Amino acid sequence: MTPRTTAIVVAFVILLLGVIGLIYPERVLGVLGFAIQNPSHTAAAMGEVRATYGGLFLVMGLAALLGALDPVAHRGLLRLIGLLWLGACAGRLLGVYLDGNPGLPGWGAAGFELLVGGALLVAAGRAPVVLHEAPLVAAAPPP
Repeated sequence: MTPRTTAIVVAFVILLLGVIGLIYPERVLGVLGFAIQNPSHTAAAMGEVRATYGGLFLVMGLAALLGALDPVAHRGLLRLIGLLWLGACAGRLLGVYLDGNPGLPGWGAAGFELLVGGALLVAAGRAPVVLHEAPLVAAAPPP
């Protein structure tokens, strides 16, 4: 895949995750294996899921889509988003080291984060380098 295509696919995946986080916070909690322990905290928990897994992911997906439109001009943005995903993966792997085996869902999430982050870094790195062209008008020789 071209860098642009890779970045567009990843951007739409991130956007989809953000929309799901905004619209279906209960399902996101279920997929993550979280539960609300105190019913009086339901609104706060749903707000946290909508903010973190909804709002942040939606904006990150939009930024990745912007970067995908011109991967050369937005190479740094694509790298940043890729590094954010790799940072999430690194945090998850630190949890494996400190807390133990997270089971299949935890390993799947780590693999997904590694794949998304790696894909964006590869797309940013493979975007062609644009060299500045020589000016059309040559400078006059010194007198």
